[in-house]
Amino acid sequence: MRKLKIPFLKPVVPPHVFCLVAEGVTYARVRDESPEGFVEARHFKYPSGSLGGPSGGAPLVTREALAEAVKAARALAGGRLARASVVYPDAWARIVPVELETMPTDPASGVEMVLWKLRKLLPTLPADVALVYAPMPVLGEEKRVLAAATPRAAVEAIEHAFEDLGVRVGYLAPSSLALFEGLAPALSAAAAGDWALLHRSGGGLAFFIGRGAEPIFFRQRPSGDAEDHEQEARLSLSYYAERLKGPGLRAVFVHDEESEGPLAGAAAFPVTPVAVTGRLLGADAGFDERVRARPELLAGYAAARGRA
Repeated sequence: MRKLKIPFLKPVVPPHVFCLVAEGVTYARVRDESPEGFVEARHFKYPSGSLGGPSGGAPLVTREALAEAVKAARALAGGRLARASVVYPDAWARIVPVELETMPTDPASGVEMVLWKLRKLLPTLPADVALVYAPMPVLGEEKRVLAAATPRAAVEAIEHAFEDLGVRVGYLAPSSLALFEGLAPALSAAAAGDWALLHRSGGGLAFFIGRGAEPIFFRQRPSGDAEDHEQEARLSLSYYAERLKGPGLRAVFVHDEESEGPLAGAAAFPVTPVAVTGRLLGADAGFDERVRARPELLAGYAAARGRA
């Protein structure tokens, strides 16, 4: 089995992206040249009964679930579709900052160390997970890594389903990690200082604080109402100020894939939250309309953007 490719490994990634969501798969081809945007974008519902599982909270994606989308994507690409990026819902993974006494120097022993710590934090973590991690900036005395654990059976099912259809997965990531990694250079430049990114999708809320293109804070929680979001934001900002000695946020960016209630109240933040739009990213005029219609496309765009 190939090594799991999710953020931090900097693989070579083509412009073809498949965004897996609860009810179907959205295919997009991201434009390589300026202005950036989507050459194609189509959504396909999973055929009835085509998802297996779930395994550890994540469904098992089958060849039949993806066949229509891959066939259409290959036709739209003139037959040239051998490699693609794939993003999947945060709800299929657990993404957690993990504090360590010492930073690992060897990848194999590092996985064992991080997994041991992660199991102490998350006793209900599935027995067999695909784990990747990346060091976070050392601030004060804290040594942390950002770890992402996905049920191994779910990861292997995604890879095998695409392989059976003649497509090699070059990049595989939970949507929030793809968003941060791909958009961080543009968002940090727009902020000119510490910045935050809130992303709500599939019943979950992810909250990053970035310094430059690196995450210095991350928190993942189930979605709640606006009051819950404000409370979470206040707790996170208190941690940022007191433990991380943050000088203050210069910008707060939001991407909401759900329509039920507001994502975050402006009163919780020192600056007014703004939506991530094509204008911030230098994208074409049709970018925002495409993302409004299928919000998961922003993570797909970010996955392709981050390939450089």
